[in-house]
Amino acid sequence: MPNDTSNCLVTIITSYYNDQDFLVDAIKSVLAQSYSNWEYILINHASTDKSRSIAHSFKDPRIKHIDLTKNYGASGNLLVKKGLEKAHGTYIKLHCADDILYPTALNTLVQTALKNKADLVFGNVQFVDRHQKSLNKTWFTHRFPANLPPENYIRSLLKGISCFPYAGNLIKKTAFDKIPLDYVCVNLADMELWACMLLTQAKLAFTNECVCSYRMHDKNLCSARQADIIHRRNLFEHLLFMQTLLNTAPSVELLKKIFPTDSLSRKLTSEDQSLVPFVMAYALSKDSPLPVFRQAIRLKMAQMLNDYTLQQQIEHKFGYSIKDLRNSVLKTPLQTIPANELLSQYQDLKAARLSTLGYFFFRKFFHILLLRDYRQYRRKKRLAKNTNEVI
Repeated sequence: MPNDTSNCLVTIITSYYNDQDFLVDAIKSVLAQSYSNWEYILINHASTDKSRSIAHSFKDPRIKHIDLTKNYGASGNLLVKKGLEKAHGTYIKLHCADDILYPTALNTLVQTALKNKADLVFGNVQFVDRHQKSLNKTWFTHRFPANLPPENYIRSLLKGISCFPYAGNLIKKTAFDKIPLDYVCVNLADMELWACMLLTQAKLAFTNECVCSYRMHDKNLCSARQADIIHRRNLFEHLLFMQTLLNTAPSVELLKKIFPTDSLSRKLTSEDQSLVPFVMAYALSKDSPLPVFRQAIRLKMAQMLNDYTLQQQIEHKFGYSIKDLRNSVLKTPLQTIPANELLSQYQDLKAARLSTLGYFFFRKFFHILLLRDYRQYRRKKRLAKNTNEVI
């Protein structure tokens, strides 16, 4: 591996909000790095506990502070942007306030990046409890394997599967220049970063060496205690996520690797770059697991078919027309709330002892939705009897 890394500055970015129980460990793990050419940006997200005083108690000249006077909610790419504005490093290390870097983490990640000329590097991550006791699990062993071809990870990300350990990241700063930053998403913010970087052909590399302890506790964004919040956010964020990815068109060559068996993908030539977003949407429409993903996919296809020039190109190249999109909507309609889920919600609300007015309002609403589902079922059944063209 290359040994001359003296000019390779790494900017570490940590945002924190009321993390007084963990922040000391996170900062000390940075100060203990064997690799010394770093700067550390600590972003106080308007904390109300002792976190700010803890952060400012460390006097290393390589530490810089950003104190936000307003809290924007759960951390996402908005705070990454704040850090990037002050960053001077060749590489960026996003480091959570409750994680602990191993002493050799930066050296291992930088050496891996230099050896592979990589834009995006992931090291393995050890899971620990809130007291740093090992849970005897690592990301690459128990969550998702390393060293697969990039297209494998893109396919997983396009299905909403988180396949990279955030705690193990190292990113070349120039990789951020090629992608959009979504400031709204929280749960999917990191997945969107990785997917957009890979779609714009950032070079990916791994090291199997553990570089960080990922602390599991009930305040994690992915904690089981946050399940209801996660579900509510994801109903919206999945739509934004898919829209962003469909607007980040890969090259024709990469698209063919991502969807090697897709009939439309195989017809593309190097001159068909303008059709890539449509083909990508079409390929995803066949097996996308989430209704909200399908909605974003259809909206993208409709957007392109509403452009008359593109519409003619798509029909000439693939034989796909507006009529085909309309038919797919009728054949596989979106069911956002199945009747059995409504029944479960209805029973939960009763058990929760809602106010009398609220209870009867929801009961009426419930019966209206059930009737709607029943009508949809009857309509689909009548359509199924018609073996001719769907009107």
